[in-house]
Amino acid sequence: MPLLYSASLKIISCPHSGYGKADDEDRFRCKCTAHPHNPFSGKTETDDLTRTTLSANATDGKNPLYPVSFPAVTSCAPKSLLAKLPAGAVGVAGLANSRLSLPAQVSRTQKVPKKFLLCLPRSDFRKGDGVAIFGGGPFFTLTSVVGGESGPDLTLDLTYTNLAAKPHTPAYYLPVKAIAVGKANLPLPADALTSGGVAFSARAPYTSLRHDVYRPFLNALDAASGWKDFKVPAVAPFELCYNSSFLPNTRVGHLAPDIDFVLPDGKNYTIGSLDSMIDLDDFRVACFAFVEMKAHKSGAVPAVEIGGFQMENNVLQFDLDKMQLGFARVPIFMACSNFNFTLAGHSGHY
Repeated sequence: MPLLYSASLKIISCPHSGYGKADDEDRFRCKCTAHPHNPFSGKTETDDLTRTTLSANATDGKNPLYPVSFPAVTSCAPKSLLAKLPAGAVGVAGLANSRLSLPAQVSRTQKVPKKFLLCLPRSDFRKGDGVAIFGGGPFFTLTSVVGGESGPDLTLDLTYTNLAAKPHTPAYYLPVKAIAVGKANLPLPADALTSGGVAFSARAPYTSLRHDVYRPFLNALDAASGWKDFKVPAVAPFELCYNSSFLPNTRVGHLAPDIDFVLPDGKNYTIGSLDSMIDLDDFRVACFAFVEMKAHKSGAVPAVEIGGFQMENNVLQFDLDKMQLGFARVPIFMACSNFNFTLAGHSGHY
């Protein structure tokens, strides 16, 4: 049975072992040193690799069903390392393609497929929990929080493409051939995409682009939108901003050009208006929600890192056995935060 995680994750307290030192009196104390990392603060500490118990819910894709607890290899961490994490967070769960990632450990202990589904909630106007299902779909959300009716299984509409593997990194990459803005390919250096690729990074708030890709990309957005007369001063961290009072709108947001990541199998991974622009300053300013990647001192870095904002209200299913990504945008009358978190057969929430 797939396991469901909402915004909260129950973890039993982490025992310390003295930073890898053996202790003959307690055979359950850890003997390995770990280096837990907080990707939001950028800090890394030294602590113990240990085992602890995680608790989640089994799910049928519509509701939580019943609690499930299982042992997992984790790292202890001092409380100071939790700085800059969301309120109530007790740690960081790695989702990368590695043996100790949360999806891999759930797969081994619960005998479910080595895949996981993410549906991150929209953070700017609709509050609520997102959903992570380990073991794969189905996945349903309510069409209306008031009405309480479930829509169709959103995994039936997923488009699938192969994921690319990069040496020395467990990140997930799309094998992108070209980037198009308004159906016109960006004029990029010949090796701009092959040298780094396009990766997913839920820890990054917005999609970032390497310097050699960022400038052509921003120039293409500005030209394709045709909004030069409505431009306003930049609002950090964004560079390309406009007076939203003059922008053409549709029922799904500002009428911005589509951004297509062109894939080798003839498919496109598309970022549309709802995911490309963010309204600021009481909806009087709208900016393209993309930032320039910070310079890296060494090693190949992605040409593009697709960040959390651009992943919101999108269903993303990572199949780690087949190395495939299934993706689809949640329909506008539904939302990731509309998942029915009522425990089946109970009136309360778990």
